[in-house]
Amino acid sequence: MIHQKKAILFTRNFIVITMINFIVFFCFQIIFPILPLFIHDMGGNDLTIGFVMGVFTLSTLLTRPIVGYLLDTMGKKSMLIIGLIIFTTVILSYQFAHSIENILFLRIIHGIGWGFSTTATSTIASEMIPRKRFGEGMGYFSLANTLAMTIAPAAGIYVGQRWGDLFVFQISATCAFIGMLTTFLLRCKPVYHPQKSILKYMPYERASISPAILLFFVTTSFGAVISFLPLYAFSMGIQKIAWFFVVYALSILFTRPQIGKIIDRYGFDLIILPSLFCLITGVYMLAFAHSLTAFLITGAIYGIGFGAMQTSLQTMAVRDVPFQRLGAANATLFSGSDLGVGCGVIILGLIAQLFGYHQMYLLTTLPLLAGLLYYLLFMRKITRKH
Repeated sequence: MIHQKKAILFTRNFIVITMINFIVFFCFQIIFPILPLFIHDMGGNDLTIGFVMGVFTLSTLLTRPIVGYLLDTMGKKSMLIIGLIIFTTVILSYQFAHSIENILFLRIIHGIGWGFSTTATSTIASEMIPRKRFGEGMGYFSLANTLAMTIAPAAGIYVGQRWGDLFVFQISATCAFIGMLTTFLLRCKPVYHPQKSILKYMPYERASISPAILLFFVTTSFGAVISFLPLYAFSMGIQKIAWFFVVYALSILFTRPQIGKIIDRYGFDLIILPSLFCLITGVYMLAFAHSLTAFLITGAIYGIGFGAMQTSLQTMAVRDVPFQRLGAANATLFSGSDLGVGCGVIILGLIAQLFGYHQMYLLTTLPLLAGLLYYLLFMRKITRKH
């Protein structure tokens, strides 16, 4: 009960883990928008791009349950360090990949490092945030993701166009190495219970399954929006599409702290329904965007919806979970995200290859509508009680 009495949010450890979270997401986001272009320059089509990008998330998905077990039973800091070592090594290796097959192999290993790193940072943060300020704390922690999104994708596109893709990979690897060094400033609590046999350990947390399912529907759209947006814009002659990522991230940056406070005071229902409406509207508008202005408006609407939804579901998935199950809870939630992005980018990449980007983005509204239906039928009664 000590954790509930402790109302201080911005402790030294919380600041350090938030910094590490920013670095991890910056390293990821700076190369994310240029990888499709990198693969395209190697001769890959939309289907190939979708497959290569999707394999990353599927390898992450398979990694999450193992990481959740190791976090809850073996220690969190060591798992974070292992993840960042893999992360740094793979990013550095991209510049030496000269074929799509090499990129595919690296994406699989990269997904493992991403699974270790992001599950560890979220679990460590969940442990440190006071329960009475959990929505607020998770909102501030998630701001690191948003700040990285504000800077990194636009920087990646700009640096890639000016100095080449290889320089982007070098910047990302350097930052990942700094993140790995920063972990030595972190102090994590010891494991809360004796090690259990993995045969008796439940790799998924039951309380986090519903938020994970809804996040699956939401992130199916996210994979299409982020992965194919530069190619979609360039096909219409729009060169300054990097500003989309800036507007998208800024819209999250200015709304996310308030979202956490609203959740703590009024519950989830007041946030989730408007968020789903923003996501559906944003993707639908994207299908008809033909100017930079239209893309920027869409980025703002989609960013507000995605940021609010992500904060809500991350809070819902772990707020009432015992400390000894935080690793499993985060692994469960992120598995929904991984599966959504992975399936979305592969399936929607095939649709883009066959029918074009316009039809692809129109069809991207379908999983979001399915998510809305799932929430109304199965989740709303539960969320209105909290």
